[in-house]
Amino acid sequence: MAFFRRLSSTQLLIIAMAWILGGKLVTAQFWFAGGQEQSIIVGLLIGKYLSADLSISYALVPWLSVMILGWVFGRYILDYGYGKLAISPAKLLFRLGFAALAAFVAIRYFNDYGNMFLLKEDNSWQQWLHVSKYPPSASFIMLELGLMAVILALMIKVEQRIGMRPNGVLLVFGQTSMMFYLVHRILLTGSGTYGGMRDITDLSGTYIITGVLLLALYPFCLWYRGFKAKHPNSIWLKYL
Repeated sequence: MAFFRRLSSTQLLIIAMAWILGGKLVTAQFWFAGGQEQSIIVGLLIGKYLSADLSISYALVPWLSVMILGWVFGRYILDYGYGKLAISPAKLLFRLGFAALAAFVAIRYFNDYGNMFLLKEDNSWQQWLHVSKYPPSASFIMLELGLMAVILALMIKVEQRIGMRPNGVLLVFGQTSMMFYLVHRILLTGSGTYGGMRDITDLSGTYIITGVLLLALYPFCLWYRGFKAKHPNSIWLKYL
């Protein structure tokens, strides 16, 4: 983004959507589904790499396209706050969210292009939702960003009605999202991989563990938010 942030929002949208809609054509030339023992460079840039010693799941180019969309939406929020735009962020999110979900349904229904080589095998809801994340397909991006947009729009509307609590759970986790992600990932993956705790419970047990972890991380995230606020000029804290 150090370079792309200098481009206009229109230019950024063209770049992002060009990859989301056409990235499979490029990916197919250098990567095949599975990602086993392929080029590390390809894994870093557009596909997935997996060997006994190294796994690369988040390729640069497709995830950069998603980041670009977020950057453009951030600009939109600022411009709306300055009174430059008429359509509210919530209304825009509703429109884009439902449009993205409609595109997801169309892509999965026709079960061809846009699925990044991961086609549905039948019409069960599990197969409808079994979309490619590594690398992300157009169907995956439309589904996830569509759901996120609609949910975020609903939350904006709810906030406008009930107000905002300074230490509300969603606000605290949202303002410390990267730190929360890193810590919860270390705790869960670390205990599973190095503590021998994988497959120790069923789905209901997983929900209980998740709830306990959320309760445990809330005070930590609340503290970290305050710590970050006291050091507004810290370069490293800006990324967390």
